[in-house]
Amino acid sequence: MTLPKVAEIISNTISCPQENIVMDARLEDLGLDSLKAITVLYDLEEEYDIEIPNELIESMKTVADIVNKIDDLRDAAAA
Repeated sequence: MTLPKVAEIISNTISCPQENIVMDARLEDLGLDSLKAITVLYDLEEEYDIEIPNELIESMKTVADIVNKIDDLRDAAAA
């Protein structure tokens, strides 16, 4: 599952306990501003060897949005 790695990367970026990073957590509430979000997405791209289009950053509001998009991109790459 993607959530544990996403939680780890977000936690490392914003110094938030991993247990607070759950699927329905809003990125804004976690303290993930747009600059930190770019850092997180870059780290996720490196981790999963995928490319997340920059225009998607604005549409990602929750941890679930990130996890679901990564899963979609990984599935598309595997097909």
